[in-house]
Amino acid sequence: MNEEHQAQEEIMDTGTLRGRREILLETTRESLEAGDLVTMRLVLNNQHPADLADLFGDLDDEDQQRLLPLIAEPLAGRMLAEMDTSTLLSVTENLDHGVLSDLVEEMAPDDAADILGDLPEEHSEKVLELMDGEEAEDIRELLAHPEDTGGGLMTSRLVAVREDMTVASAIAHLRGMTDEEHIFYVYVVDEQDRLLGTAPIKRLLLASQDTLISDLTKRECISVRADMDQEEIARLFADYDLVALPVVDDEGRLVGQVTVDDVVDVINNEATEDIYGMAGTSAEELEARSIGGVLRRRLPWLLVCMGGSMFSGAVIDGYSGIVAASSMLWVFVPGIMGMGGNTGVQTSTVTVRSLATGHLKTGALWANLWREMRVAMSIGVILGLLIYGVARLWSGDAVLGECVGLAMFSSITLASLLGALIPVLFRSVGIDPAVASGPLITTLNDGLSLVVYFTIALGLMHLWG
Repeated sequence: MNEEHQAQEEIMDTGTLRGRREILLETTRESLEAGDLVTMRLVLNNQHPADLADLFGDLDDEDQQRLLPLIAEPLAGRMLAEMDTSTLLSVTENLDHGVLSDLVEEMAPDDAADILGDLPEEHSEKVLELMDGEEAEDIRELLAHPEDTGGGLMTSRLVAVREDMTVASAIAHLRGMTDEEHIFYVYVVDEQDRLLGTAPIKRLLLASQDTLISDLTKRECISVRADMDQEEIARLFADYDLVALPVVDDEGRLVGQVTVDDVVDVINNEATEDIYGMAGTSAEELEARSIGGVLRRRLPWLLVCMGGSMFSGAVIDGYSGIVAASSMLWVFVPGIMGMGGNTGVQTSTVTVRSLATGHLKTGALWANLWREMRVAMSIGVILGLLIYGVARLWSGDAVLGECVGLAMFSSITLASLLGALIPVLFRSVGIDPAVASGPLITTLNDGLSLVVYFTIALGLMHLWG
């Protein structure tokens, strides 16, 4: 067996995705070092586009440019569609516009729109000018929609038949759809292209040739508007186990469809955005190609946190007298602040995720708040009693024990209240609730926990003299 086939078999015999991609990367680097582009041509053209996209993400710019011409255009186009933005920009940065336009023409319209939407506007416009007029127009129409809406997700490739057609005509139409690799639904429209329903393929195959499509149409059809948010669309796919959804305009005309592969990407992207938001940055940081770009995304919330730290310092300074009177108060400051912040983050994370998945409905906000408060008070009682015992045994001071125990209970309850309320308030004013779960909640709870702690200490010490 020749070396090319041996290399390919080694890659495909690996049981795990990670292992297969590691061997592909190792084989690629060895072949590049040896200058064996013949082996690389065979190996690369027998890979899945997603594996190739991952491979290119691990290579430097020079190796990317050496390998790209070895890949057949249809496969290279699908590979570009699988790339993350940073890898895509790296690969296309020095690519000739004519070459890129040929690759884009190999893609589905929605994938092509996604690719060109990630490129600088002047770059994408030059590519569109070199493309076939009809395909370029389809892509321009998709680019006109915000990327996080149904219009931004949809593809214009679909199968639609008129309700007055016969089954024979519809099947002939299906046979002519050579560009469609996957036909999920056959949509039925009227003379004005308004969506009427779907014609199940099984019914088409079993019906007599002269049966009218209108007699086979399933009228109960879920559709979405082009301006619907992608999170809502993803929720429909999950709730109704769909593989595709038709997209209609304001007058109900069929303009495209959203397919399940795009929705999987949406779910992944939304989860990534939430995670980055909780850390006080954004998913766009992955696309930032300079230190300045990263700083613009991280620094604002860190400045907010620094302001919160100054607030905590001001609280300590304002209560310096009570702290000086009982130095043991300092011992429990980290515990009070830490438990308040941890509880707040737990509650806000649960709230943010419930809002994102739709489990937390508008009418259930108060019920959710009351539930979180009961949980927080229960935790506060347990931890408050525990820390009371520790403080009492450690210091021998009953008043200090009561102060620390009450402060622990109060800070945990307050932190939970804020953690449940702030994400809801943020969402009501159009701010991503995820940003409430990171530095903001922690910093805010730190300062408020100190206020609660020292206020209780001051009150109890005055009360017990």
